[in-house]
Amino acid sequence: MEPVTEWIRHRFPLAENVSPDMVEQWMKENRERLLLLDVRSPAEYQVSHLQGAIRVDPETTNMGELVKTLGLEGSGCQTVVCYCTAGYHGSQMAQRVRSLSTPEQGPEGAASLKVYNLEGGLAKWANERRPLVDSEGRPTSVVHPYNTVWAQLVEPEHRATI
Repeated sequence: MEPVTEWIRHRFPLAENVSPDMVEQWMKENRERLLLLDVRSPAEYQVSHLQGAIRVDPETTNMGELVKTLGLEGSGCQTVVCYCTAGYHGSQMAQRVRSLSTPEQGPEGAASLKVYNLEGGLAKWANERRPLVDSEGRPTSVVHPYNTVWAQLVEPEHRATI
């Protein structure tokens, strides 16, 4: 997993990573200030996702509209964690959202957002046996692996059939 994580870090240098430990802590202690963005397809999201996550299309490029849709404008300091299967789309989205953070936006705009990518994505999360839910909100332990290449990052017992 580490070589893939390093490659993704190099590919998206402006995307700050956050560990699964920290995200799980935030989910328990500061949930009202945390926004989880699942940057995967509807089929992947249906198999499993983090409790309370909002699915965002990986191809979304209109970040201003996304910030408005999610109600992040003027929301004060908000922590946003983007994730996908391994970190590629999560890092890409985190970098796009962070690109809105410019000094001229002031403290009431997207500049007040703290945006991260979940290091290792759901592959690492599931491999560490952390909680996931399916489309019905039921606990599950499997992850849609995106494709056969990324599937190698998910331990077989946590890999959904695609």
